[in-house]
Amino acid sequence: MIVIGIDPGTARMGYGVIKVLNKGKKIELIESNVLVTHPNIEPENRLKFLYKSLNSVLKEYQPDVMVIEKLFFNTNAKTAIAVGQARGISMLAAANKRIKVCEYTALEAKLELTGYGRSDKKVMQEAVKKLLGLTSKVKSDDANDAVAMAVCYVNKSIINNPLTKKDK
Repeated sequence: MIVIGIDPGTARMGYGVIKVLNKGKKIELIESNVLVTHPNIEPENRLKFLYKSLNSVLKEYQPDVMVIEKLFFNTNAKTAIAVGQARGISMLAAANKRIKVCEYTALEAKLELTGYGRSDKKVMQEAVKKLLGLTSKVKSDDANDAVAMAVCYVNKSIINNPLTKKDK
């Protein structure tokens, strides 16, 4: 099974592609990266770039599931709107390719990967590195957050699934 995690944003959209092997007992990182838009282009062209780029990634890796970070609205409405737009184009890209979409908050991913819902970026980077058996951390925070979303899905939906627990 191939899972893609998305950390949505219109300036920077992180993504991480993982391969789930042996009913979740082994997870391999296939790719992680960040789609970056130029700050001086119009919002609609940023979204167009992200949509086209994400479609290319989906075509290349053909994931079975897309896991998108749920929007957490705090105080910055402008940021929330931009994140919502990036989430929308991600969902549209997945729907057009008939890819299942799941959503988790950052708090859920942090709790699942570290046992503490308020873990900082460095702790999350170490958790992703350890869980995937990597020799180095995933470089960008955005890409690491996306990988964490994908791993969260595996932990919650496959490893902790009562239907698969008996196979362990």
